[in-house]
Formats: sequence, C-alpha cells, structure tokens
Amino acid sequence: MTHQAARPLWEALVGQEGAATALRRALARDRVAHAYAFLGPAGVGRRLAALALGQSLLCRDGGCGGCSACRRVAAGQHPDCRVITATPPAENPRGTPAIRIEDIRAVEHGAALTAHEGPYKIFVLDEADRMTAEAAQALLKTLEEPPLRTVLILILANPRALPPTVLSRCQHIRFRPLAEPEIARLLEERGVEPALARRQARVSGGQVGLALTADLTSLDARETAALALLRTPRARQPGRLDEANLDRDRGTVAGYLEVYLRFCRDALCLQSGADPSLLFDPDRGELAEVAAGTPRVALIAALDVLREARVALDGNVSPRLCLEQALVGLGDLRGLAA
Repeated sequence: MTHQAARPLWEALVGQEGAATALRRALARDRVAHAYAFLGPAGVGRRLAALALGQSLLCRDGGCGGCSACRRVAAGQHPDCRVITATPPAENPRGTPAIRIEDIRAVEHGAALTAHEGPYKIFVLDEADRMTAEAAQALLKTLEEPPLRTVLILILANPRALPPTVLSRCQHIRFRPLAEPEIARLLEERGVEPALARRQARVSGGQVGLALTADLTSLDARETAALALLRTPRARQPGRLDEANLDRDRGTVAGYLEVYLRFCRDALCLQSGADPSLLFDPDRGELAEVAAGTPRVALIAALDVLREARVALDGNVSPRLCLEQALVGLGDLRGLAA
C-alpha cells in the first residue's frame, strides 16, 4: 500500500468542491441522508465520492484513509460497504448489463441485517440508470421504509432512466464535468507534456477519470474506424449496417457516438467561423468539406439524432439499433469521401 493510496479518498476527489462540501457538512452535523442520488457524467468522481463517504461513516476517526476500515472500503472489501454494479444476465454473459431485481433483493436482505463491524451499512448502486423497471419498483419499498443506519447511494448519469418516485426519495448531489484547463493542469501535475495534456483534456469531455486513463493510440484508432464507417455509404442507409463488419458492443458504440458528436460539433463550429482552438480536431481532413457542403440545419439535426442515440444507449436499447439510428441520421452530411 503506497502512501498516496492510504490518504483519505476525499483528497483524491478533484474539481467537485460543491458535492464534497455538501457531504462533509452532512457528516459534521450528523445529518447524513438515508438515500442519495449522485448525478453527473461518468468519470468525474461519483463513485470515488461514494467510497469517501463510506470511509467517513465506517472509520472510527471519520475517514482517516489509513486504518483497516478505510483501506477495505477503498479496495471494495469492507462487509458493510457493498458496491452493486450492472452485470449481464447469468445465462448470457454477452447480454445487456443491468441491475436486476435479484440484486435489489440482496440489498434488501443485507439492509435488514445488523452491520458486521461498523455503525452503518452502505450500499452503492453504480450505474443505477441501468436498473430494470422491476428492480426500481423493488428498491422503492426500501426507500420508503429505510432501515436504521443504512445509506443507499445511487450513481447515475441519466435520471430519466429511473421512475420519479425513486429519485424523489433521494437527496440529490450533483457532479459536474471538469473544465478543460482544470483537467490539463491535473495531467501536467502528473508529468504529462502540456500539448498532450491539452489534447487528452479535450477528448475527455470533462471526465477526469477518462483523461487520466486515456490511451491516445486507442482513441486515434477508434476515431479512424468510426469515421471510416461514416464514409461508407451503405452504413448510412436503413437496414444496411449488418453489411459492415463491426463489433457492435456497447462500449464500442458509445465510443463511435462520441466521435460523431465531436465531428459534427467541429463542423458546425467551423461553419460558424469559430476560433480553431475550440475544435476537438482542427486537422481532420474532411472537416472543412463537411462544413462547407452540409447545410447548418442538417448539422444541427445530426447532433440531435446523436444525442438521442446516446440517451437510448444509456437506457439499454440495443447497441446495434442505436448505432444504426445515428448513422442514418448522419445521412445528410456532405463532403465525406467514400
């Protein structure tokens, strides 16, 4: 265990002063809510904050970071701080990841028991927006009649994926995307060369977790593959996507949608005469052609279609259908060489 790993997790939470202040104030006043909804995009510290709260509740010194309880919370090994994540069905390992009713039944059972060691029982539902409707309904009962000294933390990016009755019973804590200069500065502090830090910050979309782990070689390869598919005329026609030999898993499709969102945004910015420094990739060859050949209304419509496809993907719609919807919606782009 390194010295850095033994520090309180609060110290590793970057750029989320508002969320951290609200939670630490609740701790100081002994007014921790029975249920929280940590709202914000992935990679900005939501899970880290949940574990930091767990450390503070289960550590005798209020979250020292170095004791056995704190170390086990950070490692996901404390019996009183459980993290539940979306997983594929047991009978289909390649199926859609979700939090299912059996996961919530296990939470209900655990919440009804006495804590193993600490004064609290904490359940972190990561990717709670992947919860099935049946699971959300089951969770509602626990939220309506919360067991004593039990804290439920729902981590989600898309609040529309859960029933309002579930979210209304949680205290909302919002996590914001970080600004590019904040992320670039953090990367430079970790020894990343300034030009590379700026690029990683730009492609991260405000997600510091992505910026810290970004493999630019892989990102470049993904961009190349995504744009090659976009330049394939048959892929932008309804029902023709299966002719393109593409691994359409959820992560791949999410990455492609991000590439297309950035590309269309850059084209619209270029068309509007924006400063080139604002573009994600000003050196992309076909960008000028698309900006010059595509009507503004078509670019705006393409961005709307891409955002809808991203929401649908987060809502567990088939990745193939989401990608097909996006590519068909990009059919009016002009200037893409086949």
